[in-house]
Amino acid sequence: MKDYIDYILKKEKKPVEIEKIYRIIETKKKQEDSNYVLSDSDMSEINKILSDGIENYEYYKTPKGRYTLISKTSFRKGDFHGNRGGGGIVHSTTTCIKKDWTKEVRDEKFTIESENSGNAVDGDIVLIDIGGNGKKASVIDVLERNINEISGEVTKIGNKTYVKPFDKKKNPLTIYLNEDLEEGSVVSVSLNKLSEEDLEKLKETTENHYIGEIKRVVPNEGPFHRALIEAFKCGMPQGFSDESLKQADGILDYVCEKDKRGRKDITNLNIFSIDGADTKDKDDAISLNINPDGNYVLGVHIADVAYYVKEGSPIDLDAFRKGNSYYYGGCVEHQLPPKLSSGICSLNENVERLTKSTFTEIDKNGNILGKWIEPTVIRSRKSLTYESVNELLRGVEVEGYMPFRDTLETMCEFTQMMQKKRLLNGAIIFNRPEVRFKHDDMGNPTEVVLRYGDSKAETIISESMLIGNSCTAEIMHDKQIPFIYRVHAEPKIGGINNLLRQLKVLGMPFEYSAEEVIKDKRVLQLLTLHIAKNAKDRELADMLTATLIRCMSHASYSAHNIGHYGTGFDPYCHFTSPIRRIADLANSRIIDECHFEKNESIRQEKIREWGPKVNDIAFQASLMEKVAEDVEKNVLYMDTAAYLGKYIGQDFEGTIIGLSDKGITVQLDNFLEGRVRNRYLDGDYIYNEDTYTLVSLDGKCDYYLGDKLRLRLIDTSPEAKLVDFKVLGKIRENNIKDKHRSNQYVKSRAQDNRNRRPYN
Repeated sequence: MKDYIDYILKKEKKPVEIEKIYRIIETKKKQEDSNYVLSDSDMSEINKILSDGIENYEYYKTPKGRYTLISKTSFRKGDFHGNRGGGGIVHSTTTCIKKDWTKEVRDEKFTIESENSGNAVDGDIVLIDIGGNGKKASVIDVLERNINEISGEVTKIGNKTYVKPFDKKKNPLTIYLNEDLEEGSVVSVSLNKLSEEDLEKLKETTENHYIGEIKRVVPNEGPFHRALIEAFKCGMPQGFSDESLKQADGILDYVCEKDKRGRKDITNLNIFSIDGADTKDKDDAISLNINPDGNYVLGVHIADVAYYVKEGSPIDLDAFRKGNSYYYGGCVEHQLPPKLSSGICSLNENVERLTKSTFTEIDKNGNILGKWIEPTVIRSRKSLTYESVNELLRGVEVEGYMPFRDTLETMCEFTQMMQKKRLLNGAIIFNRPEVRFKHDDMGNPTEVVLRYGDSKAETIISESMLIGNSCTAEIMHDKQIPFIYRVHAEPKIGGINNLLRQLKVLGMPFEYSAEEVIKDKRVLQLLTLHIAKNAKDRELADMLTATLIRCMSHASYSAHNIGHYGTGFDPYCHFTSPIRRIADLANSRIIDECHFEKNESIRQEKIREWGPKVNDIAFQASLMEKVAEDVEKNVLYMDTAAYLGKYIGQDFEGTIIGLSDKGITVQLDNFLEGRVRNRYLDGDYIYNEDTYTLVSLDGKCDYYLGDKLRLRLIDTSPEAKLVDFKVLGKIRENNIKDKHRSNQYVKSRAQDNRNRRPYN
């Protein structure tokens, strides 16, 4: 009945009275069954659907008692994503039935100014009036407050104790504490709303006053405490609910016969995993067989987390809240309780595990001949590490790895072939290292580690996962099943234009336009080769490559497939890491309910149910991925300052990778970054953006993008994540085209302005 109602309300231009809805539905039903007559129970069902829809803000009832879709009014229900200034963005999703009876999902975003946000804070579900006739969108009501826990710092005003949220977007909340904690303590609290009586005593009427119930006090000392506090500040969700841990305790830590029903037993295959040496949550394992006709059959075997974590269960609610696992400063905050993430869901060696396996048949030229997904049971033969596999493939005999050498060598040849084919199709690969630190037992950074993603072992896994993810996405897309895609838009034209201007100024002009770079990925590949070939040294090439990477759009999750620019796959998804990403876990459930389901009527019902749900999951996955990136980035900056703090007063060499009116950004040879603030430069300076030059107004040394400098480290602050250098001199000055004339003009203009300033 609901589909009929949605179709009617979309088709009708004006709000519809209930009697007309009855008549149209009866007419539609008669087309299917000429004897059909709308019964009292049918009318009751229609009334109930309309009533529920009004309550859920899907429908709107006019003062005259007529019905329409909420999307046809100026009202919307949506998620409020606040900013630090008190305003924010409301993300709204509406669904209606098209003429062909398929569902159409519309995503809308509305900007809310701070003066129109009412009592809304980041995370709320709100009702808004989107305005019209020049009016701005505004929050009408807070429908649901989705704040479970908040982390912050204890502060005292008079004799009252409060929690000041680390997340500035939660600052509209006033959180009282009954406990007497030391000021400056870092805590995680759940929120209980103040009663009307309490608010009256406070002479307050706002809904943003709460009592905080302490869930955790973060120690101000001890192992990794600085990293944990920094992660808290970035908004990382932490811990598991009691219900979630209780549910995990009730799950068996082994696979029993009942679990295997309906699954293909492939424990006889030579399956193994390759991960980092310290990895405990093994989502994926691989296998490679060669058919009699010489074709490859790649197996990508993914932990079947969806079998153990049911939708809406306590563990699932925690996983949705977190969005993903968090890796930072030697620490891990898991998406799933350890009993699952490191236990029954982890593809550990020599134990049976439940999996979903994507198989892909590929010929000797890299052409995909067939692909399919099956529910399976596997037994991983060995948990291999990247480091040891790379040694083995270099010809070193590694104990315990020799039985896998032939298969690994074949996999290496196979995945390198697939990577070359992908590059020919326009995929982009940037060989820039990830900076990591090793830590001691207290969490102090002790050593810089540069991890390159182009080793043979990394290529085996990355290419296998790309094939598994892309083939899974294609299967679901071809069947028109709702799915969560990993999407990546074209690069930003402004960023590419800026890079091309940099190259011209640096005497390395590129012959193609920004539009050509974006539209033809082979031209983008030529640009990466052009930088590598023409840059005078590694530091300059790395700086320009980093600039090119920043031009790329940010990948995200979406229910709407737009392709993945970077990988070259269309469509593409994330499916291979359900232990640590909710998008992968949700996609695994969709495969169960909409692909594996044999009963067609049930399958179609599940497809209809998943239609609107994938939007919410995709949005949450993208949102929390950004939090995870902020956690990782901020802790890395903190570790950089802590690590370099041991070398204050010592000299370094570094390359200028950024310039502004505030000073110079430098990158050391080990890829760590710091800054030279204007206060530590000799004299006054002004930035010339036309030549990427910091110009001295006093006839001193000018600084150019790409200059190699001798530096002295003068100060660091892990808390502020700052590293300060001063310049001792130049090792190499970069050649900037037409720099003298342009810089002299900027300098003269700045000096004229300075001379015109009135004396006080």
